[in-house]
Amino acid sequence: MNKRARDLFYLGILLSTVICNYIGLVDFFSLPFVNAREAQPIFVNFVKRVRVDVGYQVILAGNRGYVSNNDGITIIDLENPKEAHKIGFVEEDTNGFDVHNELLFRTEQSGLVIYNVSSPNNPLSIGFANTNRAAYNTKLNDSLVFTALYNGQMDVYNVSDLENPEFISTYFGSGRGLDLAVCGTTIYYADPDQGLEVINVTDPSDPHRIRTVSNTYGAWDLYRNNELLYLGCHGLGLKVLDISDPTNPTVINQFNDGGEIYGVCGNDSYLFLGDLQEGLEVLTYSNSSYLSEIASYEATPHDIAFNDNYIYLADQDRGFLVLELSREEKNNSNYYYLFFLIIPIIGITWVGYYLVNRKRNQ
Repeated sequence: MNKRARDLFYLGILLSTVICNYIGLVDFFSLPFVNAREAQPIFVNFVKRVRVDVGYQVILAGNRGYVSNNDGITIIDLENPKEAHKIGFVEEDTNGFDVHNELLFRTEQSGLVIYNVSSPNNPLSIGFANTNRAAYNTKLNDSLVFTALYNGQMDVYNVSDLENPEFISTYFGSGRGLDLAVCGTTIYYADPDQGLEVINVTDPSDPHRIRTVSNTYGAWDLYRNNELLYLGCHGLGLKVLDISDPTNPTVINQFNDGGEIYGVCGNDSYLFLGDLQEGLEVLTYSNSSYLSEIASYEATPHDIAFNDNYIYLADQDRGFLVLELSREEKNNSNYYYLFFLIIPIIGITWVGYYLVNRKRNQ
């Protein structure tokens, strides 16, 4: 190999490295170092997309997923998440809803409606309470239903008689009510304008506020795990609260991703954040004292649910997504990176030899 050809060969390697770095393919070289830092890295793999309208809220119940959109609630069979498919639909405008067994509790402009969805292709309305108030979110707890209203109020219903649900009372707050979490006789009420409100419902006919937790402005979505409450704050990240004293939650940690957290869920090992700007973020934590992002997936989620290593997104752009949490990256492999790294090197080197030989023959 003459000097010019050798120089062109080295130039080809350099240019290939620059190009691969630009398009993100030199991650091949970083894989051994990733494994050195984390013996078993976590990956989020795409599994299935179910085409529905814009997804807003997702709830899992049994082997089904329920996702709300602009036209109603789509019922999805998740017995085999890899083959997720539509099996039913509840029509009409839908705001907040909750599901227990095969009963669906939803709020619409006229009030609370209860459906029997044992036959998902033929949901039956079995009970109705007229309040003329739509809610953003709905939670069932024993025989009580709590609804977070857009005006910052909360309605309470008794549904012990499913065919004749009874409106009991209203909590008069301010701002906007976006989510609820129930802990015994205490309600945690997410209001982005006021923060996290703590409401006593020992007497359901007389709910009253105990306090508003400081440093929780932007409160949007709630996930409770034993004595910890995880609060997604719009534009202000994730807050971790100690609720060992249910009436006096205390912020003990936070994670600020700088985006817009719309949904929070998890288990004893991981937290999942559905962020409209940042996508899906997977965090690991130890006794809530250390939060670290270990994986992500590009999406536009409004809500998120998790069960048995599968993540379910109600997505703004793609409707309903099924993802899998895995120790193995299925969409990309070392061979994939190696292939796209070698091809540019071979191509540029071949061009170099061609130019040298062409000049030599002239």
